[in-house]
Amino acid sequence: MPNLILLVLLLNLTSGCSNVVRSGLLNSNSIMMPPGMDRTIYVHTGNISENQQVSLSGIPVQLSAKGYQVVKDPVLSHYWLQAHVVYCHKAKQGVTAESVAQTGFGAGIGSGGSTMASTGLMFAGGGSQQPMPDINAMMSMAMARGMGGGMKQPAPEGILYMCVADVLVTEQATASKSARPVSASTPQGATYTMRSVAHVIQKELNIAEATPIIQEKLNMGIAGLF
Repeated sequence: MPNLILLVLLLNLTSGCSNVVRSGLLNSNSIMMPPGMDRTIYVHTGNISENQQVSLSGIPVQLSAKGYQVVKDPVLSHYWLQAHVVYCHKAKQGVTAESVAQTGFGAGIGSGGSTMASTGLMFAGGGSQQPMPDINAMMSMAMARGMGGGMKQPAPEGILYMCVADVLVTEQATASKSARPVSASTPQGATYTMRSVAHVIQKELNIAEATPIIQEKLNMGIAGLF
């Protein structure tokens, strides 16, 4: 019995010392991929954020485990999946993962008072995203309206660290597959876009601790579209 009490006390002490308050993944919208027999997919990932330790290399592995054939030649694929980590940073005061997700695919993101005007990414089949207005200012106004101006904002749970990935999925039209040009720089077919925001709330900011959590959520969330 004394040993059991000691074990319970140790578990409580360990859980109480955890630096991670909570974590999660939020998407700007849902992508419902129509079912199909062709399960070939070309995957292109990248990271232009300040945290280069966040990798999306786990996506092809997870897709293969789900029965997809990941091909290196986009011409031979039915699906194109392009995912880029465009932002990783400690969120400034008043910014939430929900509000960043709501800005949508390709929108600019502000951090610490400065603004990243646009992702500047070149996705196959389209140009770079156009500069967007200061997202911090837009979110601050929305929050002010939501609080009615007279209510106090709830105290934050901790420090929010988040990484944002923009996702573009192109589904090739099966009927036109045989007529596809040799160069597939501009894939034809239905396209889907989404912004994913993986986040961790910590008592004390620890990027090294947050990175593997965020990486796992992004990899699982993006691969889960299929």
